[in-house]
Amino acid sequence: MSIRLKIIFAMFLVTVAIALSATGTSYWLLQTNLAEDFRHRLADIAHLGAASIDVPATQRLIGQMAPTLSETQVEKIEQSDDYKLIDRQLQTIREAEPTLIKYVYIMTPSADANGSRFLVDADVHKLVAKKKRGEKVEEEISHFGLKYDIPERSLIKKAFKDNALTVEKEFTPDPKYLTNSLSAYAPIRDEQGRLLGILGVDLSDKNMLAALRQSKLASGVIVVLALLLATLLSIFVGIQLTRGIKLLDSVVRRFAMKEFDVRAPVVPADEVGNLGKSFNSMAQTIDNHSKHLETLLKAYGRFVPHSFLDFLKKDSVIDLRLGDHVQQEMTVLFSDIRSFTTFSEEMTPQDNFDFINAFLKRVGPIIRNRNGVIDKYIGDAVMALFATSPADAVAAGIDMQRKVAEYNLNRVAKGWKPIAIGVGLHTGNLILGTVGEDERMNSTVIADAVNLASRLESITKYYGVGIVVSGDTLTKLAHPESFKTRFLDKIQVKGKNDYVVIHEVFDADDDTTRAAKEEILPSWQSAVDLYFAKRFSDAAAMFQAVLQRLPDDKVAQIYLERINQLLANGLPPNWTGVEVMHSK
Repeated sequence: MSIRLKIIFAMFLVTVAIALSATGTSYWLLQTNLAEDFRHRLADIAHLGAASIDVPATQRLIGQMAPTLSETQVEKIEQSDDYKLIDRQLQTIREAEPTLIKYVYIMTPSADANGSRFLVDADVHKLVAKKKRGEKVEEEISHFGLKYDIPERSLIKKAFKDNALTVEKEFTPDPKYLTNSLSAYAPIRDEQGRLLGILGVDLSDKNMLAALRQSKLASGVIVVLALLLATLLSIFVGIQLTRGIKLLDSVVRRFAMKEFDVRAPVVPADEVGNLGKSFNSMAQTIDNHSKHLETLLKAYGRFVPHSFLDFLKKDSVIDLRLGDHVQQEMTVLFSDIRSFTTFSEEMTPQDNFDFINAFLKRVGPIIRNRNGVIDKYIGDAVMALFATSPADAVAAGIDMQRKVAEYNLNRVAKGWKPIAIGVGLHTGNLILGTVGEDERMNSTVIADAVNLASRLESITKYYGVGIVVSGDTLTKLAHPESFKTRFLDKIQVKGKNDYVVIHEVFDADDDTTRAAKEEILPSWQSAVDLYFAKRFSDAAAMFQAVLQRLPDDKVAQIYLERINQLLANGLPPNWTGVEVMHSK
């Protein structure tokens, strides 16, 4: 623990101990006085409330009290003017302290010393209305004439016996009415001073606790303020005593967090000041070296993508070791410029170099924006990996085709020939890692998925389409309907025994072509289904209809050529419709 913290902690403990002792004492006194104040207020309310009760109305109601009463009689009495008058007076008494008073009622003594009867209860009308509405009423309704046994309620007995105001000292539970209350009882007398009944005023423990919480809140505020004052005072003194050391310590900590440009502030010419000067000299040397290393790492990052390091869970290129690898399902994207050799022959080496860079600087950001990683540039070709979602790879291929169309507008305006690219996509498991030897390593991807993606890019020229995706990629799309696709073929690429289902993605086609392909999509699928069902004549008719809408559709032309050959030469044995590709 630092010197500053020791000083602050010691002063804080002393101040807090004093604050808590003073606050605890004041809180105890406050609670005691508050509880006593509640009893006095309750006694005053009961005394004044009893004096406000209409005596003649009370006498008339008592006159209707009989040993037994039917429900009809009770209901009639509770709707009488006298009952309603007393009820209003009880409501007025409750309104004197609505947040504290729970129940207000009048009881009359009975012949049995251990019993009494309710005359008027301020909650009767409310509870009766609630019961008529079908709502649940848990407590018993204190109807007119309801008997209430008081063998355990000595204070009520005392109120009846002494004909005097009484107040409970502690909260008393009453399971019958689901209460735990502090009560006051005040006598109601006639003109001659004879006891007619007692007014009961109950203070619920919940209401009282709510009021006590206010005092707790006040005490809490005092404690918080005391702690805040203790903290501020401790910090102030600690800072004054340890300012120089603390400043230098903060600088060193920031430097340890690789903030190499931080320097120690100017301090007095003492031991701490000399230490600060030495630190600044050391920091400058390390800062210069760090900037040089950072420049080198950024340069390395252009050759080894940072995403590649993330895949291998490495912090930087210097952490790479020969043989580091990870196996993961990814989507591989291959793109290539068609007829690049022809273009190259018409350009100087410098023009070739400038052309490739002009193209790559346009498509590279597209791949990164779609969460892809450029694995390598192979001349005019691009190989990219997409680990998050196949949809990102498909979208990147579409964006690349659109970017090329935009680039062509610029080329044509300058009198240059437009270019075209093919894009192949396949999803599968691959191993990404480092190969080579200790003195010369390279990052690479090894998997059949890579080879297949490359082959799919190559056959875009054969089918005359811009983007070809494998069935594996299409089935792994969460929302394939987001893209415009059509079935192309079942092919067996060179060197493979199993066939691959391939599809065209035509979102990037020009508006006219895209609209036509969407329009004929049902007919196209029917034609393909007829072809693989060996109904070649019907399929040929539908492919002809496709060509009437899309005269330049090379795929339809290919299927018609196949059908003509099959009809002319006959169906080979074990024909499945899978097209064997003899070239890469």
